[in-house]
Parts: sequence; structure tokens; C-alpha cells
Amino acid sequence: MRNLLGLAVAVILGCSGLACGNVGGTEEGGANGNDRTNGGDEGEVMETGAMAISPSGAYIVARRNTTTLIVDVNAKKYTELEIVGERFAFSKKRDVVYVVLAGTSGAMAIDLKTATTLWKVTPAFTSSRGAFLAKVTDDDTQLLVADYDRVFFLDAQTGDVKRTAKVGAGPVDLELLPGEKHAVVVSSTTWGEDGGPHTPVSLVDVAKEGVATIDVPNCAAPIAIPDASRVLLSPTFCQPGKESAPKEGWKNPDPVSVIDIDGDAGSLKFIKNLPGFGPVAMTEAGKAIAYLDMKRIDPAMFEDPSQIPSATGPQYHLMTIDPKTTKFDLHAIGASLPRFAPSTDGRSLLVDASVTMLRSEASATVTFGPSGIKAEVKGAFGDNSGALFGVFDLETKKYTPFQGPAASLDRFVQLGDGSRVFTLKNNGRGGDLFSIDMASRTSSDLGRNLRDIGILPDGMTLVLRIRLSATADGYLREEFCITRDAQTCLSSILYTSPVPQHDP
Repeated sequence: MRNLLGLAVAVILGCSGLACGNVGGTEEGGANGNDRTNGGDEGEVMETGAMAISPSGAYIVARRNTTTLIVDVNAKKYTELEIVGERFAFSKKRDVVYVVLAGTSGAMAIDLKTATTLWKVTPAFTSSRGAFLAKVTDDDTQLLVADYDRVFFLDAQTGDVKRTAKVGAGPVDLELLPGEKHAVVVSSTTWGEDGGPHTPVSLVDVAKEGVATIDVPNCAAPIAIPDASRVLLSPTFCQPGKESAPKEGWKNPDPVSVIDIDGDAGSLKFIKNLPGFGPVAMTEAGKAIAYLDMKRIDPAMFEDPSQIPSATGPQYHLMTIDPKTTKFDLHAIGASLPRFAPSTDGRSLLVDASVTMLRSEASATVTFGPSGIKAEVKGAFGDNSGALFGVFDLETKKYTPFQGPAASLDRFVQLGDGSRVFTLKNNGRGGDLFSIDMASRTSSDLGRNLRDIGILPDGMTLVLRIRLSATADGYLREEFCITRDAQTCLSSILYTSPVPQHDP
């Protein structure tokens, strides 16, 4: 569901400089997909102004409007390539990035050290939109690219198309399972005569021919992967258009679907639907985090009826799920649903109530003032302090609001030791930089305006992409700042456009 507050943010502030956390540029409550600590989701669309860091930390790939920058961190130089890359996937064996080009232009491999093309291939995509998704295997032997209803297996060394695998139409997620013997593809949802959703989920053998596809009674969404034998599928809000409205009988349109994987047999099986909705987020401790909406539940999904919350209580509840046993605990949130992101230690959730999910009659008040958009969320976790963000301890079930200015988690990284979170608050041309001290539970405005933020593999060194003022004669400028404190640059790489340009 695209909530009203998120839509307002997208329309009024725009997404310039930030790769939005979900499809369509709108924001929504539930799991926060804006954590860039581990580089984000490989193969996702990279928006203009965003960047990605290679696994070695030696190179930065940065999107501009019609070009792509390859930034050499150690040599402090860059190369500007005349390519419009939409999706990027890094080799984990060598300094190479695989690029899916815009439209039906195909894919290519770029040597990051020399910024030269290793190969380029133009597969015959079924759809005029070209590739939807991309993943590269850890052993750097295969690049998987999905188009309208197939997965292409490209030789990562040569670009040759080795084979294709038939999957459902309109894939929305492609993930390699641990061990990388199989990939799971989630395709688009259709609505049947039974009044419910039908989503094809395919298990594709990576090494040889072999595809198994099942029909899951839920809507399409990115999957969460506890391990190679089980995946969880759960949308945030699942409802068809008016032309294909569900018939009587479909009571819970967005549950958490449990799917088992049998790699040896090359098969997968739908196990059951749990009461709740997603998208599901996995913590470092191996727990799955989902949510429950009392106005959209099917009591029959509760194996233990005593777990069903009171109908007169809070509308939203946090679900902590053990993926192996499928047992879950519930904790009341309140009448509105903030965004959540697991902390690096896996023991808590970062809560951002500056953006909320509006489902049914969730109570969130949106106001427009001189400083922009504000949201008053009353009673989240029983807190009435007015703070828009804080931390929820998964062990003690205690919520602590942060002190200081509201630091919306629109694009953020977490230090490897868990001491700080550095986040961008969307301002329409990138984001304003804030720091959150996890020990003192306080935030501070660092007074910087960035296009994007990233972190090197050491987990402690930040990369700030800073928009600088254009020169008097119209040459655009940027700075890539390597820093430990987000204030003092240890080194900088300065970019100047080759010709005078309009600043988008």
C-alpha cells in the first residue's frame, strides 16, 4: 500500500539524490528498506544521485543523470563513462561490476581498476522494459538476469548466455539461497475465481536445467531468507484493482507465507499462512519481524486462539517469528505503524515514526509547516512524548524515544560496532545528514547536505557524496568524502562535469 504521508513526501519533496526505499518512490510503514550498511539489495534499481561501494571498498560506482562514475578511492581519481546503468552487481572475487543497462540495451561487465569494458551482451529480452532483476554468484561464475518471464544465466567471464529458465510473468524478486545451488524467483500476482491471490514462486537450479514452480495464496513481495530450507513471503498490503476485486471467502489478503525448500529434490512447498503482514525483516539473531493489523486478520490462522489480541485494543502489533517453528510473539504498537529497521546487533529495532503506514483508520496526523512535513503519531508503543523516532528492545520489549531533532531514516548506515547511525532526511535534493548516538539515545543535526551516504567494508569509514556549488560558468561539481566522523574528510575525490550542465 502507498500511504498518504509517503505519497505526500514523494510528490512534494521528491526522491532526487536518494534511491527510494520502495517501488514507486513512496514510503510506507513496516520494514524499512533504506539501510545501506551492507550496500543495499544487490541488483536493485540505482537512482540518479545514488552510489554503491565495491566489496573491497576500493571503488565507488555512482549514478549521474546520463553517465556513470567509477571512483577509485585509493588513487583519488574518477572515470566518467557514457553509460546509463540501471542495476549494478559486484563480483566478490575481483574488482568487476556487472551493469544492467537501461531498457533493452543489455548487460556489460566493467573492470573497476581500468574502467574498461570486459564484455557487453544484448540478450533478446521478452519485454521492452528489459531486465527486471540481477544477481551474481559468489564464485563469480554466473550472472542471473530476469526479464518478463525468464531468468538468463550469463557466463560472468565472457557474457555468453548459457541458458534460460522459464518462470512466472513479471518477476518482482530474485534471490540466491545460501550455498547458491538454487535461486528463488517471486513473480507477479493474479486473482482467481476463488477470490484470492495466486503468486507463482519458482525454485531455479543454478548449476543445471531445472525449475519448480508453486502457487502461493498470497501477493507478491520480496522474500526473507532464514536459511536455505525455508523462505518467508509477505506483502505489506495486498488488494487487487476494482476490476478484479476478491470474491467472498478471501479473509486475509496479506499474511506471512511460509515456504519450504528441498534443494536435493529441487522442489518447494507452501506450508501455511501466518496472521500478519510484511515485508518481513530478518534480525542478526535469526528472528523474523512482521506486523499484525487487527482490522485485517483471519482468526482461523491462529493455531492458539488465546494469542488473538483484543478487538478493542491497539490496531497494530509487532510480530517476532521463529522461522523454524513458526511460533510467534505479539507486542502492541498502537494505532499507527512506523517504519522499523533491525539494529546491527540484532537485539533492537530502529523506529522511525516520521513516516507511517495508513491502513484502514490508522491515526496519523500530517501537517505542513515552514519546516516541511510533520507527522504526529500518538501512542506508539504507549509513548506520548511526541518523539518521532526511537529504539525498541526486542528482549525487554521496551521502547525508548530518542532525544534531539527528528532524524528520519530515509537513507542510512549503521557503524559496525553499533555505536552510531548516520542517516539522511530527504530534503528533495538529497538529504540532510544526522547522527544518532545509540548509547545516549540522542540525535544531532550535522549540518551537511548530501546526495547519498555509504560505508566501507570495515564498517567504520563513511563515504559522503556531497553536492557542491556549480562554477560560475555552469560546470557541476561533487565531492566524495571519505570520513570516520561524517565531518572531517580523511581524503576527497572532487568531480567536475566535462561540460556546463543544468543541475537536476
